[in-house]
Amino acid sequence: MIAIDPLSAIRTLVWTSLPSGFFKYSGILTIGAGVGAFVWLSSTDPRGIARRLAIAYVSQVDADLRSLFRPTRGAQIAWLQACGALALAAVYGFVPHKAFLIGSALALLLPPLLIKRSLFKRRKRLDDQANGFALALSNALKTTASVGDALWVTVSVSTGPVKEELETMLKQVRVGSTVEEALLAMSARAQSPALDVLVSALLIGRQTGGDLPRILEGTSSSLREIKRLEELTESVTYTAKQSYVLSAAMAIGVTYALPLFMPGFLDPLRDTVKGQVVAAQCVIAFLTSAVMAYRFTRTDI
Repeated sequence: MIAIDPLSAIRTLVWTSLPSGFFKYSGILTIGAGVGAFVWLSSTDPRGIARRLAIAYVSQVDADLRSLFRPTRGAQIAWLQACGALALAAVYGFVPHKAFLIGSALALLLPPLLIKRSLFKRRKRLDDQANGFALALSNALKTTASVGDALWVTVSVSTGPVKEELETMLKQVRVGSTVEEALLAMSARAQSPALDVLVSALLIGRQTGGDLPRILEGTSSSLREIKRLEELTESVTYTAKQSYVLSAAMAIGVTYALPLFMPGFLDPLRDTVKGQVVAAQCVIAFLTSAVMAYRFTRTDI
């Protein structure tokens, strides 16, 4: 007689009676439940790592939104990102298509990148408007000796982000801040190099008793010259960047195309020790050239 193992028979019966994909989906649900429990426990604990990271992220998003003069909705954005990323990741567990995984990653990365891009564009506009702001303030100071009154006049002829910064600064002066404190707060909030130069020239000229209109005219001329040099440098480095990108694309394209047109041509680089050393040297040389090209073509005026 053939001996029958009861435990083996039970395992076989359970295995054959379970629906297809049971262990796969149950494993996905178990992992999701474990991650959810960890996030919940860590977020409810004031010292938990998830809570600290979430607070830091929301604070950074709110600070960027305040710099853009937009409503602070960092918590809402963070919740939408988390829900969207988890939902797409859950769908990917049942429908293993790469689009859902890419969408989950984009839900986490895209919103802060878009906010940073808007902040960068705004600071660039502030740099572009600093020259006109200095000239307008200089003309206003020729009609009045008060810096505050001159700033009020300048607001009426300003547009864009400069006007928003000036209106916020003057509101701070209205509620009790001094002009110096409001100007320093505006400089810290805007984080524009050209505006920092203008604020420094204005504060130094006011404290030393210099001729402010003349100082601001000289500052405006300097900012205009710096802007011209930046544009010239960008036009020169743009061609160099294009050349490097084209060279890098050709090198990568040749690497992928050679095995297609000449099968086995690059096999020694993969199968032999000397070939692997040569391939590693080529990769290091390529990465070194990429770093050097970035440093040489970076605009820094």
